[in-house]
Amino acid sequence: MQSKTSSFNRGMWIQSMRNVGWIGALYTLVLLFIVPLQIILRYTGEVNNDGMYTEKLKTLFEVAGSLQFLFMFTVPVVLAIFLFRYIQTKSAADYIHSLPISRGVLFWQNVLLGILSLILPVIISAIVLFLIKDSVNVDDLYTLKLILRWAIDTIILNIFVFSGAVFAGMFTGMSILQGAFIYILFILPAALIQFFIMNIKFYWYGFATAYYSGKNVQDLVPFVRIIDLLDNGKESYLNLVIYAIVACVLCFIAFIAYRKRSIEIATHAIAFKWLKPIFIYGLTTCSLLLWGMYFGEMKDSFKWLIFGYVFGSLLGYILGHMILAKTWRVFNKWKGYILFIAVAIILGVGLKVDVFGYSSYLPNQENIQSVYFDEDDYSLTDNPKSHDPENGDYYKPPYYYSDKNTVNFIRALHKQIIKDHPDVSKKDIQSGDAREITFAYNLKNGKKVVRQYAIREADYKAFYKQIIETSEYKKHSYYILEPDNKNMRYVKEVQIDAMYKRSEPITIKDPNKIEDLKESIRKSIQNQTYGDSKSHQQSWSSINFMDENGQIVDSIPFEKSYKEVEKWLKHEKMFEDARVMPEDVSNVVVLKNKDHEILQSAWINNPSILTKRKGALTIKDSNQINYFLSHTTIQEQGDYIVVFRYKNSSPEVQMFDANMIPTELKEKLK
Repeated sequence: MQSKTSSFNRGMWIQSMRNVGWIGALYTLVLLFIVPLQIILRYTGEVNNDGMYTEKLKTLFEVAGSLQFLFMFTVPVVLAIFLFRYIQTKSAADYIHSLPISRGVLFWQNVLLGILSLILPVIISAIVLFLIKDSVNVDDLYTLKLILRWAIDTIILNIFVFSGAVFAGMFTGMSILQGAFIYILFILPAALIQFFIMNIKFYWYGFATAYYSGKNVQDLVPFVRIIDLLDNGKESYLNLVIYAIVACVLCFIAFIAYRKRSIEIATHAIAFKWLKPIFIYGLTTCSLLLWGMYFGEMKDSFKWLIFGYVFGSLLGYILGHMILAKTWRVFNKWKGYILFIAVAIILGVGLKVDVFGYSSYLPNQENIQSVYFDEDDYSLTDNPKSHDPENGDYYKPPYYYSDKNTVNFIRALHKQIIKDHPDVSKKDIQSGDAREITFAYNLKNGKKVVRQYAIREADYKAFYKQIIETSEYKKHSYYILEPDNKNMRYVKEVQIDAMYKRSEPITIKDPNKIEDLKESIRKSIQNQTYGDSKSHQQSWSSINFMDENGQIVDSIPFEKSYKEVEKWLKHEKMFEDARVMPEDVSNVVVLKNKDHEILQSAWINNPSILTKRKGALTIKDSNQINYFLSHTTIQEQGDYIVVFRYKNSSPEVQMFDANMIPTELKEKLK
């Protein structure tokens, strides 16, 4: 008799079935509604003239994917809470554990029932998907392999979330906390790393916050990673095996915890005494980092960072004790907080002093293999697999400069920034007065050093001039011109679209002419000076490199300094169509900007506000109009206001500096 009850208990199995059977039944109906039924409603009849679907599904998660993910991350949690609800209430815990059933049988029976409740709805839905595949004319929309893959993915990930919820339930005596802990458990590792990264930048000058808090941190959150991978149909079998192994480990740890927890712990927040200080100080640490990050970011100030630490740590510490004691009268627990603050101050001072020399570190020239240098740091963490070139989403790998001169100039700029330690605020970046810049060194020993700063480029013109005028920098400034650029194989035509011209863009499909144009662009870039690249002159037009589907692979502005491009267009008799000509302009109105007003959108909508001002000079001479067209700018403030009235486009208002206005006109504009 004893042996029989220790392996399986039919009575408990039936009782548990009554408690959670409705969840499995409801989940079955939900899955049938959001997958097979949605396929019937959305796709039946949506075929081309050949009776075939123009677009096949890559994965069945494309069908109401957001709803599938929502139920994948909620149904297993609800199921785990109801299955083990009896250990969270005193009366039920006393009754169930007084029965002649071992804890092992109770635990594994419930786990088995939970897994079956998650598997059967998926199997039923998969069978229905198979049956409707031929019967409602969606046979070429998806394959049997897709059904199997969808079923396997859903089952394993459901079990993964369920095992996490069971695991969380064994360490608390409250059902509501069981639900909260499972989500915290999955999010906490990434959140802690993110909080730490966002705080460390206030201590170490040059810390590359955006680089370290990129997609790699998000991948630590199972919810984000699963949704991302399943949505793209790129979930690997290895990942599924890892999720299955983790699920098994969580279940066995939960089983051990279940055997050791006392019955009296029901309704307590934390089930084990040794876990309470971890809970309190963990919550205090998270709150400290979170609020420090919040106030530090909002006010961009170290003083506000400290205020956030004090506020956050107090809030987290008090909240932790309140949850454990289930009362607000916890203010006599101040000794533990003092100890926490003492440790936090020691760690904070250690970081601020920078005992590791992080802020002043600069790799030696002889140790550098190559260096990345750009404003954008996104390409350093961008994943090539997340791009789809066939749909116009092209991957651009980061470029690392390796020429000795270029590396020397970049390193010299980095060295000067470390020496100057410029004080740049968020407002400076938002206003455009300053910019972020990223250095990423590949060292010969295989290590990587990444630093990020905010600087005013105007303070480092001499350094930028050296870098920008190097042959290597120019060669790789325009990605599409790189000789080994793999995306170039997709380019089938080039379109030159001139601004303020209402004519169709110039289209070039001849491969030889495309190559000639590219060569002229390459030469123009090589001849460009630092002054040319930093001028406020507006480009003539946009040169777009297109694939066979009309998607832009890359785009290059036709700058006014591109004399070789201009020469080639004239040779091909395309120049007059590639830029706005004096014949496209009715007249130009010039007036002095006496109050140095900023460019306003109201002027563009109603240029008569400007042209009717006293002293405004109207120009109709084609040579003078051509002069102004050749010097158009994109600056928002200047000594003179120039209104271009186009024949086939809306008026354009621009700002000119005094040195750009011909002397004879200045006399008339006084």
